[in-house]
Amino acid sequence: MIKFITEHYDEALQIIGAAVALATLIVKLTPTQKDDNVLAKIIKVLSALSLCNADGSFIGKAEKEAK
Repeated sequence: MIKFITEHYDEALQIIGAAVALATLIVKLTPTQKDDNVLAKIIKVLSALSLCNADGSFIGKAEKEAK
């Protein structure tokens, strides 16, 4: 299991990023604030897990692209 995670963590982060991006798009298209609050909580959890920054961008992405 650990081997699979270490070999495929990039793909997992891409899937998470795509899901957050899609959810953000859907949230922006709806007029209510209820779904905005849910997305904010999801991003807060991901941020606490150090998977993404509060603005939705991934931690370390800029460092990886600069190399």
